[in-house]
Amino acid sequence: MAKNSENTDDEIHMVYEDPQFVSRSKAAAALRRLGNAFVRHRVTDSELTALAGWATSAAENLERSDPVARPSDYFERRYSDPRPADGIEVIAFSDRTFSGPANPMGFEAEIRRSGEQVLSRAVFGAAFESAPERVHGGAVSALVDDTMGYLMIVLGEAAYTARLQVDYRDGVPVNTPVWLRAWVSNRDGRKLTVNLVVLPDKGGQPDESATPLINAEGLFIVPNLEPS
Repeated sequence: MAKNSENTDDEIHMVYEDPQFVSRSKAAAALRRLGNAFVRHRVTDSELTALAGWATSAAENLERSDPVARPSDYFERRYSDPRPADGIEVIAFSDRTFSGPANPMGFEAEIRRSGEQVLSRAVFGAAFESAPERVHGGAVSALVDDTMGYLMIVLGEAAYTARLQVDYRDGVPVNTPVWLRAWVSNRDGRKLTVNLVVLPDKGGQPDESATPLINAEGLFIVPNLEPS
């Protein structure tokens, strides 16, 4: 479904509506900022003790509420839902692993339909730094897989990752926007080959003329729904 955020005029195609989307996204953004600040900076032991006490108390308060499970019709919806409009931001779950704006454990990512492709803008904070000023390769690979998965939503396919190859040609910088573009390059029955590039930012847009920081290829399989 498409809905509007209080902070933007852009519509968002949400596969599963979250009535607290704005407030939960704001809280998660604050927690992500806290996590990145915690990794990057050092404070006194007494400040750390106070922070641990606050975090423990906040977690205990959350844990008193009922847990929310993933909807049972997740797989069926992949076949029946309408495709998102071209140019629109796409969110499967507000707290989707890695890329969900309401997931405090992830990174900043905005994923949009771009024709028959997906275009994602991402910023990795200090929590994902490995070598100095470079993002850990595993974190990048996670977003590569997630972006390819969003391509399936854009195309209206219920296909899932079977194999993923990531070629790291250069480091992905910390705290700097990068762009991920994914598309289907080949289709053979239930097998879809997906290609993806990670491009540097140039003036708020992907630098299409630059050598990709990363090239990736994934094999996605559409499940066989015929009875065995």
